[in-house]
Amino acid sequence: MKPISKYFLPLLLFTFLNGCKDHELGEDNMTKQNGLAISAEQAGFYSNPTASKGTMDMSYNKNTKKLEYTITYENLPSPLYNANIRIAPRGQSGPIFHSFTGQALVDLSKSGTTTGYLDIPAEREEELLNGLFYVYLNTEPNFRIAIRGQIEFYNLDRNVVKRGIVLTSQQEVPSLNTGAKGSADVLYNKNTKLLSYFISWENLAELPTGAHIHGVADRGMNAIVQHSFIDLIPKDRSGSFSNSVVVDGVKIKEAELLNGKYYFNIHNSIYPTGEIRGQIEF
Repeated sequence: MKPISKYFLPLLLFTFLNGCKDHELGEDNMTKQNGLAISAEQAGFYSNPTASKGTMDMSYNKNTKKLEYTITYENLPSPLYNANIRIAPRGQSGPIFHSFTGQALVDLSKSGTTTGYLDIPAEREEELLNGLFYVYLNTEPNFRIAIRGQIEFYNLDRNVVKRGIVLTSQQEVPSLNTGAKGSADVLYNKNTKLLSYFISWENLAELPTGAHIHGVADRGMNAIVQHSFIDLIPKDRSGSFSNSVVVDGVKIKEAELLNGKYYFNIHNSIYPTGEIRGQIEF
């Protein structure tokens, strides 16, 4: 690896919803994704909430097998302790592929930017292109304060993406009219059969008691739970969560998913059948 430059910059506060618009796909051997979000929600550490966040720009050349990166982070509650790239789907932890800190390649501070490139072994290329690599930053040895960002190239033919799915009380059946709302971004990889999602909600009438993907049903119809993630989310009236689920052909079926037959639904004790709902339509 060549030496990288290190410098501080003000961080543009991108989110998962608006930070992924700068994708470029030029020649067949190049793919690029700018503004990928790094956040505590993706790391899954809710016992120590943090305002820490960041973004990353990634560019991969299939000919040279080089992954070029720019990683920016800010507002860490304490100086950076570890920084690495790991391999696992959203919502899962995986082994370290490359460590930045062991080679003094990143500032061990609360905010910073690092750039450089990695050589990707040929046998790891498909894992990278299938969105299984992620950047992981933590500030303490016990990993209780961490932020994470999944490296995903959205416009590859293998991926089907929908950003900005709206969750409202009016979409419930029967329809409701509460102040709660939410949004979701989803990515379905036809190679790995993984449906990755980032969902957020706010102003629920009560703490969530259920958070699911339901199906099979069109808008205006109800269906049973096919995937539950209530045990993993923060139990707050407003929050966000990121995970992935296998489209196994049993609980969630590819054809029905691509035809908009599944929906997110968040429940609580006041609205046990659901307070906000959003149809997954690509």
